Amino acid sequence: MSSSSPLWLCAWLPAGPLEAIVMEQLAGWAAGFTPGVSIEADQALLLEIRGSLQLFGGPERIQTLLRQGLHACGHEPVISCTPTVRGSLWLARAGIECTLLTRDELRHRLLPVSVEHLGWPAATMKMLAQMGIRTLGECVRLPRQGFARRFGPARLHELDQGFGRSPELRRPHVVPEHFADTLELPVETTCVDALLAGFQRLLSRLGERLKSRQASAETLQCDLRHPDGSHTELHIRLCRPAASAAAFTELLRLRLGALVLPAPVTLLVLKARLSTGQEATGSDLLGRELQADSDLSGLLERLRARLGRHAVRGLALVDEYRPERAWRPVSNPLGTNRRVSRQAPGCRPVWILPVPQLLQRAAGQPVHDGALCLERGPERIETGWWDGDDIRRDYYVARNRRGVRLWVYQDLRSVANWYLHGIFG
Repeated sequence: MSSSSPLWLCAWLPAGPLEAIVMEQLAGWAAGFTPGVSIEADQALLLEIRGSLQLFGGPERIQTLLRQGLHACGHEPVISCTPTVRGSLWLARAGIECTLLTRDELRHRLLPVSVEHLGWPAATMKMLAQMGIRTLGECVRLPRQGFARRFGPARLHELDQGFGRSPELRRPHVVPEHFADTLELPVETTCVDALLAGFQRLLSRLGERLKSRQASAETLQCDLRHPDGSHTELHIRLCRPAASAAAFTELLRLRLGALVLPAPVTLLVLKARLSTGQEATGSDLLGRELQADSDLSGLLERLRARLGRHAVRGLALVDEYRPERAWRPVSNPLGTNRRVSRQAPGCRPVWILPVPQLLQRAAGQPVHDGALCLERGPERIETGWWDGDDIRRDYYVARNRRGVRLWVYQDLRSVANWYLHGIFG
């Protein structure tokens, strides 16, 4: 059998058809094994695993992982693996668990399978029973033209697909770009620990989705539903997209701890928009993941969770020589739009006064909590003539009697005036 030919794995859930949303969640999780996942009648997952064999170590290993994952979700699957999608489905419906790698093996295994596992309409099954046809082997031994005339070409085509005589194309399940999940709480509660434990279950499902899609998330919408139908919303935004849902746990705990709920909570809803692609990160010699600005981004996220998103801002440089115009506040200090200024080199304080403060003078020298000692300077800045707001200043680094270092300047348009413009930390 060619290494490029398909290999289908069917996980049949014999408990009965599940809700569509449950099957979609299971299909999204199964996409972690292969992108070729489809849903059959809300009771089976079909996975084309040929391209995943080397990654996971063979079909038996994939079956083991799939079974363990479905067990963890409360399902008892019947799993069959064959070269055709219908062959895997029919065997799984019959309760036959096997791994068949060739069409010859599949044909011999299908021959004794009852026709009741084909999933055909009741009228067709009645006609087969009246003819004494009980197994797939008896079906395929019937004259092909007569079979097609009596039961229709579509039924004959299905048999050919199941036995590998004709190819079968399956439309793969498309995992949505949005994640949405709910969790009903066993009792009404306002306890932060109970709410956080519920959200952690939802976050673990989000983490599985991110891993299977190799995606990342930057924002979360958390809804806490109350018995009267109202809800309380929480929005959490990271400084940079994260490929793991664990990045949201600490922020969610801080937000829940500061939240005043108007009523007990009965239902939790978690929503997130997924972004394709993940930022590649390296690791150190101990295997710990390295990410640029990870410590700083974590600090910013925790501060925003405690103080509010708009209470923490950053500074960005602007192409401007006038010190009071050479910076601007930004909402994301770690954004990619940070620019390098053309400011002249020199010792500049981080704390710049928005409006320079006129200083008193004593014996012609500037005074600020005592006479100032000029330690460095002057640094001349003369600019702005083109827009009518020109400046001509000589800047100095000064120190007062308490040892505080200040950034002062003498206005050359009025030599007698000195101004305080910045303070060094």
